Amino acid sequence: MVRERAKLEVDRGKWEDGSLPSFSDFRLPTFHFRPAFTLVELLVVIAIIGVLVALLLPAVQASREAARRAACMNNLKQVGLALLSYHDTNNDFPLGGRLDDKHRADVGPSWTTEVLPWFEEASLRDQLDLSLLYTDPANLTAGRTLLPVMLCPSMPDGDTPRKSVDLSSTSPHDYAKTAYGGIQGERGLRATNATNNPERGVLIYEKPISLAHFTDGASHTAIVGEVPEGIHSIWISVRNVFDQSAPINARDSTTRQLADFGQELSSFHPGGALVVFADASVHFYPNSTDNLTLAAICSRDDNLERK
Repeated sequence: MVRERAKLEVDRGKWEDGSLPSFSDFRLPTFHFRPAFTLVELLVVIAIIGVLVALLLPAVQASREAARRAACMNNLKQVGLALLSYHDTNNDFPLGGRLDDKHRADVGPSWTTEVLPWFEEASLRDQLDLSLLYTDPANLTAGRTLLPVMLCPSMPDGDTPRKSVDLSSTSPHDYAKTAYGGIQGERGLRATNATNNPERGVLIYEKPISLAHFTDGASHTAIVGEVPEGIHSIWISVRNVFDQSAPINARDSTTRQLADFGQELSSFHPGGALVVFADASVHFYPNSTDNLTLAAICSRDDNLERK
């Protein structure tokens, strides 16, 4: 063929021997097309990707929750250490709360306010006028300050302020939340008619409690636990304590609301809640924890068996 004996000089438009190329000397290049995915193949690939995502997503979520729970445990550890430091300085733990003779919020600090210096928040405590009610407008700015150490990372709305039930429903004032409440004792757990009078816990209204009042030992007595949705879960509130009266994360069978307006051990962690003991150790208790065990850890001086 002509193409085999000479090359085409494109710029001159003729072969090297001077002859002109004919139309047959040119041949269109042959293109080899790779077949595309069929619709069925595409659907199979999408289905496989969906299955992989479905398998991996729970693992990713579980890993994230494990990290959040570890951060929550660390927060509670800091709370426990702050309370122990307060005890070392004052020879007792702070009062859990302050109520007057009509069971209304009284003047004075909450237990969280008392340990602010050990959270490196002494300046925040200095902003508070403890001669006034915590709901007084003079304490509003400080009371709206978020304390990350008092929040559980699993809370979906921890930075959203909460209204105080110690104010009228029309009050525009709200306060920074907390996920942790002081354990005041237990009622109805060791026996259906058992009361919390006198108070069995550590952070109580009646009087400051010292380690000398513990007959069960610091490592067997819980002092603070998770109550992220409690009606009094405001760190500045003098009512931020609770006496456990129901299983962990218990809800009303009809309304599905948390027991006792949320002022019971509960959490956003799957399957249970965290508590910190008087020796600053942190433990996770599952929802299945029996009533006697709950009664035991919420009391400082009982003879109940712990499991």
